[in-house]
Amino acid sequence: MKKRSLIYIIIFFNILLSACGMNSAARKMSIELNTVKITDMTFSGFDAKVYLKVTNPNWFTVGVSDLNYHAYISGQEVASGQAGQEISIPSGSAAEVILPVKVNYGNMGGKISQAFSGGKLDYRLAGSAVFHTWFASKTVPFDTKDRKLK
Repeated sequence: MKKRSLIYIIIFFNILLSACGMNSAARKMSIELNTVKITDMTFSGFDAKVYLKVTNPNWFTVGVSDLNYHAYISGQEVASGQAGQEISIPSGSAAEVILPVKVNYGNMGGKISQAFSGGKLDYRLAGSAVFHTWFASKTVPFDTKDRKLK
């Protein structure tokens, strides 16, 4: 009888940690857009690297995987993809995630002439990431603020 009670107590605490712990941990995590660097330009488009900063203020290590994203320029989606890396962020620290982005000028519509004439374009990155710990995992959406592309 004692063994069965112990099993029920362990299951109860696992459910409690999963429900409460991961939700509060996921709310504390942050994904920020650091910078965008164009790495290659052709007549049809350009390749860029998007540098994200993922911060873990929790007292435990959090893993980040399945980071999906959509890139927008002036409100129009120009690229989407998934980060090919899984990272582990120790407690109280931050890590850099680099997303490769390939943009075709045809996806930008009339905005390309605005960029080449010296105008500024708003850009935004939105998506989701799976945060996981030893006790639970949770998919969390993220959305950067509109920023100016010079």
